[in-house]
Amino acid sequence: MLEVLTPLSKVHRVSRQVDPDNFVAVPGIWAKLASDGSVENITTDAPALSCKMVINSASDNKYESHDITIGRISTIEEPGVRCRVDTECYVDSVNVAVGKDLVVSCEDGSEGKLAVEDDLVKTGNYAIVARVEEFDSVNDIMTFVTVSPRTLTVS
Repeated sequence: MLEVLTPLSKVHRVSRQVDPDNFVAVPGIWAKLASDGSVENITTDAPALSCKMVINSASDNKYESHDITIGRISTIEEPGVRCRVDTECYVDSVNVAVGKDLVVSCEDGSEGKLAVEDDLVKTGNYAIVARVEEFDSVNDIMTFVTVSPRTLTVS
């Protein structure tokens, strides 16, 4: 579940190219920026330094998935956007807390989900893309705000 709390009329969105045969789109999951400006799925091979949050869906619904069918997807690409997500979009752990910085996970089974540094197993350079603003541990709902990306080195 992704709920964008900032009015979309005030949010910078970009329509980016995707490979419709290989791209798995779920709102709230992050994708990595390719050198040609398109976005690709996050994989387990290494952390991605340039990540964009997907807001479209590739589903059976012909209206939702039309853009993906023709090879496009919308992403949110600016700091200060508030969003609410459930565990479909973030790595649930005891380490999630208000004020924690969030990166995009490339761990097996959680590719493209937001995660806190304490939950990262792989070493490398990650992009901090958001910060936890509120956390409802009873319902597993996290509210975050996007930030200007900066690099976090995990060793």
